[in-house]
Parts: sequence; C-alpha cells; structure tokens
Amino acid sequence: MTAEQTETDTSVGFGQAEMAYLLHLQPTAGSRASASWLRLSEESENQELIRAGLSSLIARGLATVDGSDIDFDMRVDIVAYTLANAQRWTQLDLLVDAAEGDSVLHAESDRTKLLLQPRTMMSWFALPQDPNVSAEAAEAYIVRDHLARNPDGGVRIRSGLLREGRQLLIRKDSRGWVHAVAVDDVVGAETLAQTDEELTATLSAFRSESGASDGI
Repeated sequence: MTAEQTETDTSVGFGQAEMAYLLHLQPTAGSRASASWLRLSEESENQELIRAGLSSLIARGLATVDGSDIDFDMRVDIVAYTLANAQRWTQLDLLVDAAEGDSVLHAESDRTKLLLQPRTMMSWFALPQDPNVSAEAAEAYIVRDHLARNPDGGVRIRSGLLREGRQLLIRKDSRGWVHAVAVDDVVGAETLAQTDEELTATLSAFRSESGASDGI
C-alpha cells in the first residue's frame, strides 16, 4: 500500500465475494457509488457471491454470528461504514509507463477515510487513512512517493462521488511537478507546482472543482 502506516497496523485484505457482501449490506447512494468505483456493481447484487462473502468473513474470524446478529471486526466495520456512506471517491492511477501501472482508490465518508489498492483476482487491500492528515495531503504523499520511485512515470487522478471524464495529470520534472487538467481526454495548459505545499493546493483545487458537479 502506498501510504504511511501507524504503529498499529489496521490494514486488511478482502476478496471479491467479501467486498460484494459489504457493498450489499446497506442499499445507499454511497454504496452504489462505491460499487461503481470498485467495478463491483453486478457482484454486489449476486446473492450467491454475497453469501460466500459472509461465509468467508466468518471463516477468517472477521465476523461472528449470534442468531440473527452479525458482529464485525473493527477493521471490517470501518470499511463497511465508509463504503455505505461514501461522499467522495478519488482514483489515483500510478503509471510507470504507457503499458504498466497500479492504482489506489481513496474513499471518504463523513467520519472515515479509506485507502484501497486492488490486488490479484479482484481482491482489495484496505487501510484507514490517518484522521490527522487531510485527504489532499494524503493524496499528495502518494503522488510524490510514486514519482520519486518512478521519475519517468505519471499520475492520473479522478475525483468525485460519480465517475466522470475530468482528470488531473501529473508528472515530475527537474523543477517540480507539472500538472494539467484533462476533460473528456482534451488536455489543458500545463502548470508547475514547485513545492509540496503547491502540489497539495493543486490537488485541493482539483477536488473542489471535480466535486462541484456532484454537489460536494
């Protein structure tokens, strides 16, 4: 996971069926948006997969059943709450080159923030974001870390409750971070962020502009 972790590791991995179950728990606008960003909309309505997800959580000791009551491990509670109450999703595509890359999804609710990274076989690795760090600062850290490791790479960002065509493109050069906004694949003028603070401010402005169409 491309994020700073606290001394107590609260990260946890989830398989496809487990994520489908968590998305199905509460039929909210947030959970539907979450399913879309995670590309699990159909899976979250598949009853067989949902049942398998609950069984898997129980087998792993992440959920217990007492009659009709189901209790979750604290880490699962945080993920379930964030998925159901998501107010913003941000996708950061971490590009190494034109053919290779990874991605991080950043989900935010009214009370929680969560970083998710896709793994193999439609599984996900989830890590709660440090509540003492702003969302844009956490995303700026991910951008800086990726481009420090991959100076010839780039980062492509989408943000909002709904998926849309507006993107922020960032690359590194000797002066700092060069960025431009692309709308429906039409790339605008490039601007330079020379300091960490300017990069964080760039992300904050992009988030505000992208969220406006969703009423955020």
